[in-house]
Amino acid sequence: MNRSVRILIFLIVFLPAYGIAQENVHKMDEIVITATNKAKAIDTPASLSIITGEELEEMGVKNVVEALAKIPGVVDSSSKSRTVVIRGNKSAMAGGPVILIDGIPQKNGDYRYSEFNFIPVTQIERIEVLRSAGIAYGPGAARGVINIITKKSKEEGFHGNVSTSYGSWGTHDEDASIYGRKGKYDYLFNVGNYHTDGYEEEEENRLSVLTKFGYNLSDQTRIGVWFNHIDYDTDTAEGLSKKQWQLDHYRRKIHFPKSATDADLIWHNEKEQETSTFALEFSHSNDNMFIDSSLSWSDFDKDFKRLKDLFDKPTSVYYEDSRQDTYTFTVSGGYYFDFDTISYTPSIGINYENIDNEVGRIYPYSPGKNTDKYNFDLDEQLYGIFWDNDFLFREKWGLKIGGRLDKAEVKLKDKVPTVVDQDKTMFSYLIAPSYHFNDKANIYVSAGRNYWFPTPRYYAWAVEKGGTLNDVENLEPEELMTYEIGYKHMLHKAFNINATIYFSECEDKFGSVYEGTTYRGQGNIGDTKAKGIELEADGRINSFFGYRLAGAYQDVEWTSGTASSYLHPTNVRVRDADITGKQVYWVPKLSGLVGLDFFLMEGLKFSIDANYMGERYIDYLNRIKYPSKTTFDARISYAWKNWKFWLLGKNIFDKDLEYVSNTSGKLTGVNGEPDNKYYVQDGAYFEAGISYSF
Repeated sequence: MNRSVRILIFLIVFLPAYGIAQENVHKMDEIVITATNKAKAIDTPASLSIITGEELEEMGVKNVVEALAKIPGVVDSSSKSRTVVIRGNKSAMAGGPVILIDGIPQKNGDYRYSEFNFIPVTQIERIEVLRSAGIAYGPGAARGVINIITKKSKEEGFHGNVSTSYGSWGTHDEDASIYGRKGKYDYLFNVGNYHTDGYEEEEENRLSVLTKFGYNLSDQTRIGVWFNHIDYDTDTAEGLSKKQWQLDHYRRKIHFPKSATDADLIWHNEKEQETSTFALEFSHSNDNMFIDSSLSWSDFDKDFKRLKDLFDKPTSVYYEDSRQDTYTFTVSGGYYFDFDTISYTPSIGINYENIDNEVGRIYPYSPGKNTDKYNFDLDEQLYGIFWDNDFLFREKWGLKIGGRLDKAEVKLKDKVPTVVDQDKTMFSYLIAPSYHFNDKANIYVSAGRNYWFPTPRYYAWAVEKGGTLNDVENLEPEELMTYEIGYKHMLHKAFNINATIYFSECEDKFGSVYEGTTYRGQGNIGDTKAKGIELEADGRINSFFGYRLAGAYQDVEWTSGTASSYLHPTNVRVRDADITGKQVYWVPKLSGLVGLDFFLMEGLKFSIDANYMGERYIDYLNRIKYPSKTTFDARISYAWKNWKFWLLGKNIFDKDLEYVSNTSGKLTGVNGEPDNKYYVQDGAYFEAGISYSF
């Protein structure tokens, strides 16, 4: 008998005798919100991962990206803003996956970065990460969906929690919550404060307030209101970042000389950001039907100061402000039909978004400079409707089939005046048959199409810079067709698995457009294909040992397209280098996590994680590589009565980590070295903390 088969039989048959401790329900048993109708994660025919609030606490993460990067297929693509890429679906200077907070889209600003810096981790109950094609959330879902569900009150009576921690670089984090239920009312109030001086002397401050209040008409019906305000300020090293000499001599400095022969300092950037959301919710669910709806208003204010040349060429310093109001309305519902051997759940939903964004720029040291092309008003509206159908035959065979129709309208006007008036109609769909071995196992195949709609900044650049090479009329949404085979099985407390094999094709992929050395914005430059394997497994072997495994293989390449690149070794730039067959830059083929948990005694737990990220290409033509990196995190915690104490370390061996930019493959000169730009990421971090619950 094969050795691996013998080991598996041992795990299934003999491990119960070792007295595995009773645990909470496994996260694959949790009800998923990121879907057209609520279902258990294990029954959802999609590549879906869940990060619980308890896991966030165990990881000791200070921003959401630290947690997301441990999910297979998710890559940290942070330069200065905390961002991620899912399955290699990326483009420069733009948003990635759809970000939702309690189901409400977070489309802040004209860049629409998938930026997570401003979201307080202490507010989060869980995160759902959808990598598959889906029809629930419209344009943008082609790059994945990340739904952040904030905490809510579930317990009768009056309860609370306070916590504080202190770590490297003067980092401190304070959080306090009160919550509870009394009669038909439930409530939660959370306030958090976070500060760090930063590994690179990049000061960061965040103050957050979350308030939730609900009235339960019955056990099945609830009306709720919530308000969330986040004040986030940060200083960051200049976005053009550091060349090799600066990296070698000023790695942890926010200010640094321009070069070895030019002592003029490159100064930092400053950002002040306020985000407020007010939402009304209604939900009803019984044995026959369900309905969920929300109405929200969000206010986003950002003041940005680009101070790079403050003491060298102050006339190039500019201040930019962005003001945005967003109104959203969503409603979805369905009905459960049971016809003996067939169960059928149709569901339908509509959503509407209205975004009004104003961007203005001034040059304080060059007041006569014409800024008409930098000052614009944007009005964006999105209308969406979906119809989904779930069938279950003899409690074994399932079929999910649905479609979605979206219309996006973009109107942009600057002070030149140049006017953009574009609208696109997109049809997405999903077909996913599945087979349930039992209520703890599911295998499925799926085929789906969805889109990623260009960010407002892409339209602004096309107006400002595009000319004939990147005409705004020619900007098309990316279209992604995805095929999957998935397998989920809660085989035993000692072994749970979630695995996916996928293949996808993307048309009209975005990339940078140049005319010679002149930047013309972001345009559709080609098509790509991707194939990969994603794997998650975890288990509690016995009362004192558990494990967590995650890994991904990703092969993402261009099937057609051209890009601006420098030829080697002549260092001559060409606008239309053929990138067919080349790997998409900054996407590792291999990545993974091995986590071990040791339950040393009651209340005492020690965990260690090894995080691996494979080597990646930096440039379009795949001539420059960034090496593979392995980092280690460790944490020890002790829970005693209502108290919890912890010590943690991240990247404990202080591995040098950077995001590297040089997509054109530029050299320092003829026969020179790669002229890379390095965005320094965090080094070793250590922390101690304490919390009290009542």
